[in-house]
Amino acid sequence: MATVLKQVLEKFEDPKQAGSMSQIARELELDMNTLQSMVDYWVRKGKLREVINCDASSKGCSCGGGQTDCPYVMTMPRGYERVSTISLDEIQ
Repeated sequence: MATVLKQVLEKFEDPKQAGSMSQIARELELDMNTLQSMVDYWVRKGKLREVINCDASSKGCSCGGGQTDCPYVMTMPRGYERVSTISLDEIQ
């Protein structure tokens, strides 16, 4: 059986299946702070990376830009994706 830390990483295997952080926390029976700590661990290890969640609500503002790019400041939810582990041999 996989450890909870490994289960967190596995939740990001298929981007279509990956839910929100609150959904993952519910599924794994974790509080949000614990889940965030585990995700931060995988980010430090290079297995996950943070992505900017741009959607229709960011229209008119450059997503990920500074406060000077947008007349109103809104913190977008954090998102994460699994870092590809394709080796150079697989590319050739």
